[in-house]
Amino acid sequence: MGEPLRNRYFALGLAASLGIGIIISLFFASDLLYGWQQRSYDIFFQTTTSRSVEPDDQIVIIGIDEESLNELGRISEWARANYARVLDSLTKAKARVVVFDVLLSEPAPGDEELASSIRKAGNVVLPVILSREAADFPAIRWTEPAEDFVRPLGVFSAGALAHGHANISPDRDGVVRSLPIALCAGDNCEPSLALATAARYLRLPEVIQSPAVDAGLPFAGRFIPLSENREMLINYLGELDKIVNFRVVSFLEVLEDRVDSSFFQDKIVLIGAVASGLGDIYWTPVGAKNGVWLHASAIHTILSANFLKPVASGMTIALMLIFSLVVAFFVLRLRVLHATIVSLLLLVLYFLAAFSLFDRGILPNLLYPPLSIVASFAGTAVYGVFVERSEKRKITQTVGRYLSPTVVEKILAAIACGGLKLGGEEQEATILFADVRGFSQISRQMPPRNLVELLNKHISLVIKAVLENDGLINKFGGDSLMAVWNAPVKSQDHALLAIKAALNAQSYINGLSRQETGLRMEFGIGINTGRVLAGNMGSEERLEYTVIGDAVNTAARLADAAPGGMVWIGADTLALVSDRIEARLLDPLKVKGGNQALQAYEVLKIRDMGLDTEGEG
Repeated sequence: MGEPLRNRYFALGLAASLGIGIIISLFFASDLLYGWQQRSYDIFFQTTTSRSVEPDDQIVIIGIDEESLNELGRISEWARANYARVLDSLTKAKARVVVFDVLLSEPAPGDEELASSIRKAGNVVLPVILSREAADFPAIRWTEPAEDFVRPLGVFSAGALAHGHANISPDRDGVVRSLPIALCAGDNCEPSLALATAARYLRLPEVIQSPAVDAGLPFAGRFIPLSENREMLINYLGELDKIVNFRVVSFLEVLEDRVDSSFFQDKIVLIGAVASGLGDIYWTPVGAKNGVWLHASAIHTILSANFLKPVASGMTIALMLIFSLVVAFFVLRLRVLHATIVSLLLLVLYFLAAFSLFDRGILPNLLYPPLSIVASFAGTAVYGVFVERSEKRKITQTVGRYLSPTVVEKILAAIACGGLKLGGEEQEATILFADVRGFSQISRQMPPRNLVELLNKHISLVIKAVLENDGLINKFGGDSLMAVWNAPVKSQDHALLAIKAALNAQSYINGLSRQETGLRMEFGIGINTGRVLAGNMGSEERLEYTVIGDAVNTAARLADAAPGGMVWIGADTLALVSDRIEARLLDPLKVKGGNQALQAYEVLKIRDMGLDTEGEG
């Protein structure tokens, strides 16, 4: 392949790979592979150790568990006095903030007692819920309006320290990875329960002190990264990349004063359902968890400032395009094995870098950039195969001008099997030379352009005859040509095929002479068989397949001596075909460069080959 063609092939390969990168970028921008992309984020959490860290010393969960339900009955029938007694115990224990993940929106016995306990405590955060009837809450985000919130009874809200929405919004695949930092119903917006709790724990005067800017929310000296939907990603991991853990005590144990009061001192205490029968279960990247655990995880993320920030979309797209070009470069420049190794190494390096960034709170995309590497590798490799086959077809077509299709197939098969060796190899071959008689005289009778046209018209008939008989056109010499049989691939009856080609050529030329008037050309054809050195000759920069040896020289001398329209062969050729042809013994020839007389034979006819061809003089 020439340098310009090679450069064009390389440029087209890069362009094709870049096109693949652009297509994958469009997939990314349109969320076409949304489910796979979201699940790829889960890998960061799922590849960590399954062991949990030591329980967080700031957050405690009082769980409404099976033991509490068995003792106190259905939760909907509980007297509010139960909550009041637990809250009083927490107040006595000097809990910093108490968070109810229980919506107290319906009247029940003991409301006044609980309201009094809430007022006395002065540190209670109550939940509100965006009504499911008002809007499909998983789709509700920062600015999308809904009709109203479902709120606790006014008698409870009046004494509460703060309120926060307790809505949990799973992604479209049902997995909870984030929480809306705030929700709005009309002009009324509520911060998340986690954000309100963290603000009160830190004793901030306002939960949201300033609006979100630059895809984040300034908060108590922190900057909470937010997604385009104004959601905060929950980091389910704590120190040492282990799943964050919270101490859970039974609601019944606290109610019956079976827990040391010092356990709750200066802590955030969440009260919520942990019994599986209550249905407050959600799927997360680290498994099935209840709602109160999710709120605790969100609070932990904010207080620890262990935030996760996705890599910007523009950066992800840029990486995909760069990877597409880099992979294509190596696939087009290196061998398949080496390109595969480089591509796999690039994948490994990206994953290592991704997990390193995750440890620093940056969440890279684990789907699309690796997909761009794989797709670009596959696409460029397929492109390479297509180009290789196209080049093979071109080579076959080009070589087919010098060889018959049968020989072309044999040579390509031999190359594939390693049958063609570099350098020379001694073997028997039959060589044919065809030389125009009186060419110098003819050239003086016509302009060069007409001379070339006439020569090509005649010599093409010789080429046709050679190719029809599985010969190799080895070289041209102005008004002559050289053809070879039995090299580079083996050929049975190579001597007979060469003679047949020579007689056919003379017949074609005679036919042309009868059809056209004007100047005509006659060829003297010489054929000889013998041991030759066949192979790639020349230098590393310029190679040529040819045959050399005394048998070649003899064939050339025979052609030089043969009259126009005749086919002369050497004794070694006759020895191989004596029973197949009729030949006339000639007087020994004295030829240039030869020390001894050369015995030659004129071919008259081929017997029993379905061809009754005679040499014509």
